[in-house]
Amino acid sequence: MKRLFSLLMVLTLAAALCLPVWADDSTPDSGINNGGDTSTVTTDSQGVYVTGYTVTTPAGGEITTLNVGDQVNIVLQVVDHSSAQYAVKAEDIVARINSSIFTYTGTGEIGQLFESNDDPDQTRKDPQYNYYSYVLLFRDVIYNGGGNTLPINLSYLDTSKPLQQFSVTLGQCVDKDQATTPNLIVRTSNYGDAVTAGTAFTLSLGLYATDGNEALNDVIVSLTLPENISLGGGSLSNYVGSMAAKSMQNITFSVLPAAGFTGTVADITVNMTGTGAISGKAVSSTTAISVPISQPDRFEVGQLQLSSESIMVGETGSVTLSYVNKGKNAIGNLEARLTGTNLGGENYQYLGNLNAGTEGSVDFDITPDAAGNISGVITLNYEDASGNPRTISKDFTATAEEMNYDDYMPDPDSNMDEPQQTGMPVWGWVLIVVCVGVVVAVIVVVVLRKRKKAKALAALDEDSDEDI
Repeated sequence: MKRLFSLLMVLTLAAALCLPVWADDSTPDSGINNGGDTSTVTTDSQGVYVTGYTVTTPAGGEITTLNVGDQVNIVLQVVDHSSAQYAVKAEDIVARINSSIFTYTGTGEIGQLFESNDDPDQTRKDPQYNYYSYVLLFRDVIYNGGGNTLPINLSYLDTSKPLQQFSVTLGQCVDKDQATTPNLIVRTSNYGDAVTAGTAFTLSLGLYATDGNEALNDVIVSLTLPENISLGGGSLSNYVGSMAAKSMQNITFSVLPAAGFTGTVADITVNMTGTGAISGKAVSSTTAISVPISQPDRFEVGQLQLSSESIMVGETGSVTLSYVNKGKNAIGNLEARLTGTNLGGENYQYLGNLNAGTEGSVDFDITPDAAGNISGVITLNYEDASGNPRTISKDFTATAEEMNYDDYMPDPDSNMDEPQQTGMPVWGWVLIVVCVGVVVAVIVVVVLRKRKKAKALAALDEDSDEDI
């Protein structure tokens, strides 16, 4: 199957490159460029356009007539400046048919990208003229009749890149109304530089009526909004009225993403309807507009705190700054840097990512080199939920003082000022009292012993007399 597909791609590309392309200087500068038998080709450095095409049967055989109800393969040779400017890969390009004239619900198959440059001054080859050329294949497309213009939307998997639109006129189509009623497509869309949840934005649409020989009446443009997306005012439907073939009409809607919108992209569907002024043929088409939406950045810092407003030279103080993420999305790559004068050197800390509803703080040491003023700035750098760099700074001042060593040294002459003590010290009196007590105790003991001894001698003499 892979070999068969490769052979088919080679054959269809060869057939496409062999087809003639006619230029039409009357085509307005619209950015929608057509290729094929009746197409127009412009070579500006911004657009996407077709340089050749072929229509084949599902088996790969080329056909020259496309009748209503036929199922065919459509192969386009595309020049794509926009994709080259974004340096995208082939698998990142998404191509869809945007027309009720053709039934095709899938996405086109992109062949290999070949890079080139169409700078008019080939000796310079300015990068803005870089482009990709590739084969775009739509399989099993059913022709419904009602025209012969094949409009194509070119978008990218990265939804932040703008939608590209172009078309090609297929001369093989056979239908009595093929050149009568134009189709409606969204040719341009704009929603501003950035969209934030909780804040209304203006969605501007450029409505384009394609080739035809009659005007469209009762043209109405309406929006289908996803959940948590509403209108900031007005109606979901906008009555445009009449539009001539190959004309543009600008429409605006005020759109309000709710503060509680939790997604990153809002897919808004644009619905377009109209009626042929002569034939009464009904025309309708839809286009999806992807709008990136970010939450408001609510990363805040608190009060800056110093360990002391006066720091001695040679000693170390500290400064602290608190912060909190009050937003609904995490912030990334948070880092802090301390700069200033008389701080004892610069300091840097990488703090990483900070989830929603999380707080923290950062501390830096301060070691002044000399007496005088201290001034510093703490700068916090981070990336918001959309990847945009953000910065918050907080400054402070303090004073550095020389250390006075005399306050910490004893004065050798300090005792000379103290009054001299006179008389007997207290400890002397205590010693005398103790000695007197001891002497009295000894005398008492001696007297008692002598009295006891005398009594004993007297008792002995009495005993001797009785015996005699």
